[in-house]
Amino acid sequence: MAYWWVNHKQTYVQETHGGYLWSPKRRQDGSRSQFYENMTKVQPGDTVFSFANAQIRDIGVATTSAMAATKPSEFGAAGDNWSEEGWLVRVEFQWTRKALRPKDWIDQIRPLLPEKYAPIQPSGNGNQAAYLTSISDDLGQLLISFLTDSELDARLSDIRRELNEDQIERDIRDLPDVPETDKEQLVRSRRGQGVFRRELEKIESCCRVTRLSEQSHLRASHIKPWRDGTNRERLDGNNGLLLAPHIDHLFDRGYLTFTDDGEVVLSSKLTHKAGIALGVVPARRVGRFNSEQRAYLAYHRKHVFLG
Repeated sequence: MAYWWVNHKQTYVQETHGGYLWSPKRRQDGSRSQFYENMTKVQPGDTVFSFANAQIRDIGVATTSAMAATKPSEFGAAGDNWSEEGWLVRVEFQWTRKALRPKDWIDQIRPLLPEKYAPIQPSGNGNQAAYLTSISDDLGQLLISFLTDSELDARLSDIRRELNEDQIERDIRDLPDVPETDKEQLVRSRRGQGVFRRELEKIESCCRVTRLSEQSHLRASHIKPWRDGTNRERLDGNNGLLLAPHIDHLFDRGYLTFTDDGEVVLSSKLTHKAGIALGVVPARRVGRFNSEQRAYLAYHRKHVFLG
């Protein structure tokens, strides 16, 4: 994962609200710009810091690499001096609870700025010539420490998790020696459908926490996450639970897990207020699991549960 710093200037609202970065391919005089060429180096999963009005207010995760695209019409007069052809990168931006003024922390930031193509000046003022700049891991992690909290970290992690699973799904569809019907079943299992759900429903009949039994309101949730499993594990009904949507969210994100004897365990990351509102109680027993389920739950407790 790489870190990028974008100076939005007059297109901050359009780009952060629209979920993208856009730049011309070249300067107005036809010469190359490293700031524009950087667009072609962005990869899905990279972190993007949005700088506008002397502060960083948004953090984004790139969800695509660069693609050729015409200038967004919503730029209006702000883009009058740019050519129509350019690069576009999709970015899912998240608003931070607290804005960061780099100038206020310039003594810590200055030593980590790139020697060439820096996004801001040594004084902390913006570099008016800059658009998208690569920054070091050290500077990226420093900015993260200033800006993020547990909620924002979780949102960014969710975006990257979905990107990872999407890539695995694409890889499955590209497998050369697997029948199309098998590929489709594997992909459907990610969504809690097909063979996986049918096999799961032979084992589980309701949400163990809420006791909800209406199948249309239950999600087929993998115990060992789909992204981590083998193709066999992705279709194994023992590697699943039928859960109400809010319990599925807590289980999938690691805020809740179960002991082999069926005791509910809540993560310290889940606030007491949230637990009460969602109706989850620690130490409540929901029934024992079979031996195959227990093996998957051991993985969940070790690798998914937040502790």
